[in-house]
Amino acid sequence: MMRLKNFINLSQQESREVFLWRNSEEISCFMKTKNISWEEHIAFLEKLKEEVTKQYFLVFDGEVAVGVVDFVDIQRGDSCEFGIYQNPNLKGYGKGLMEVVIKYAFETLKVKNLYACAFNENQKAISLYLKFGFIVTKKDTKMSYFKCSQRVDCVD
Repeated sequence: MMRLKNFINLSQQESREVFLWRNSEEISCFMKTKNISWEEHIAFLEKLKEEVTKQYFLVFDGEVAVGVVDFVDIQRGDSCEFGIYQNPNLKGYGKGLMEVVIKYAFETLKVKNLYACAFNENQKAISLYLKFGFIVTKKDTKMSYFKCSQRVDCVD
């Protein structure tokens, strides 16, 4: 069973692991901010303690850290946007991470609308979102934008 650990409660080792994943070429190439310094990472983690519209989680399958999910622009009972990335050293956790996102967004945050975006060249993310029932709401030269309006629509 997958479990979430809030970024504000990460150990030093877990923080370092997330930092290394985040800056790995496989992940950073699909981030809006490509690479971050250790100092920026620590400052970000500290700032999360005061944030009410952002929540970031390290996701575990048993004792293995398998990825990160985040929720931003949280308006409880209404909407939020999510982000997701898998431990770059593992394969096959995309579906499980998406299930975590959908459950948390609709059951805990109780949103009605769940949003995401992906770089157009990130075909793995786009395919995953579409597989889970998200619809494309907008596409420009760089990004595709997605929405799922009901939990029942966001299923495999």
